Order: sequence, then structure tokens, then C-alpha cells
Amino acid sequence: MASVHQEPVDHSSRRLAVVDAHCHIDLYPDPKAVVAQAESMGIRTIAVTNAPSVFTYTRDLTAQCRYVRPAVGLHPELVHSHAHELELLLPFLEQTRYVGEIGLDYVTTDHQNRTKQREVFAAIVERCATLGGKVLTIHSRRSAADVIATVGKGFRGKAILHWFSGTAKQLEVAAAAGFYFSVNPSMMTSKSGRMLAAGMPRDRVLTETDGPFVKIGNRPAMPPDCALAVIGLAEVWELENEAVRDIITANLKVLLT
Repeated sequence: MASVHQEPVDHSSRRLAVVDAHCHIDLYPDPKAVVAQAESMGIRTIAVTNAPSVFTYTRDLTAQCRYVRPAVGLHPELVHSHAHELELLLPFLEQTRYVGEIGLDYVTTDHQNRTKQREVFAAIVERCATLGGKVLTIHSRRSAADVIATVGKGFRGKAILHWFSGTAKQLEVAAAAGFYFSVNPSMMTSKSGRMLAAGMPRDRVLTETDGPFVKIGNRPAMPPDCALAVIGLAEVWELENEAVRDIITANLKVLLT
């Protein structure tokens, strides 16, 4: 869990928030309020889930939404206890275009755990490739090389590396393979995060919050706080805030085509 020592986004800056490509809406104290805020502000939000068993809640919560979309996921850190839910996840892929949070997490050094993560992730990616047109938001902590290799080039859909923290070379490989990258406010407060953002292809960058895990001061990040990521990108790219917002908007349109 990260904490961002920044002031909350003021009303005038909130117009910069276009997309929250990775938000755990079901984990907020009041998920309905988060959905209502994103909807009222027109922020395209991917509501990721950590286990298939909670997907139906998010699906039902967002059923009447225009801007918030439910994603079915199986977080790699839960594979050790929830791998059996892969059987639930695969049929849910017929009900949503959005898939996440999925991926690999190599913080663990347990060989069996890593092997099982790879099996689950590969099965999800393979089914998504067969169906086509899916938007994946992917966790790749200390595992970027294996994540990139599993998705591969020519994936029949869109793959977003959420909060990418790999090496510059891995970033280059991912970019060449057509991956997107989603950047959150916390990432833009670290030297390494800003260096990675500077090297990302600008036509494949999106914003995210990873709320409620990312904090803005002493509160959970909310979809409008994506504006802070826009402001950070503007600093790194040496552009005006509005120019970055326009880039993110254009990228989102391509992502959703």
C-alpha cells in the first residue's frame, strides 16, 4: 500500500481526469459512492476485482453505468488460496470485455506458488486470446519478463501493464509488443516511476488510481485523482496539463476500439 504526499485534486483540476484504468471499487467503504462520482464526472473507470467470487457484486453494481465497467480478475497474490476459482473466472469472460486484476507477482520466492501463478495467468490469457477483444489490466511486480512473454506479440485484444515497475529494457520490449501502460499518482512521486513514465510510448499511456490502495494524503485515491497522474506526466513530458489530458483521451479512444 502506497501513500502519496500530495494535496487533494482541486475542483478546477478534476477536469483532467479522463480514465481510471485500474480501481478496486469493491474494496472502498462505500463502493456506490465511488461509482456515482465516476459516473457524474464521466471518468471511464475499470472496476477490477481480485477474485472471481466477488465479480458478480461489481457487475451488478455497475450494471446501469455508462462510464464504469466491471472486470473479472484473479490477483496473483491470491492464487495460492483461490486458484480453484479459475473455473469460475473462465465462464465470466463471456460477460465482460474487461479482465483484471490478473498477472504475476514474484515477491514470493516459493517455486510452487510461482508455477501455479504462471499456470493460472496463462490459462486466462489463452482464453482471452481465443475470445478476442478483451482489455486486460495486468500486475507484473518483479515478473515483467514472464508477463510480457506470456501475453506475447499480436495479442487479440489490449493488454495494460498496471503500475509498471520493471526495467527500462523490459519497458522497451513491452512497448514493442504493443502493451499499454497505466500510471497512478504514487508512481509519479518516485524517481524510478517518473523515469519509466518518461520512456513510455506516449500513444499508449493511460491513468489509474489503484484505489483504495494508493492514498492521497490520509484518504484513499478516488477516480478524480487521476488528474494528479496527468499533472505528473505533464511535468515529465514537459507539456501542458491539457495537452496530456488530450493524449490520454486519444489513447483511451484507441484502447476501446
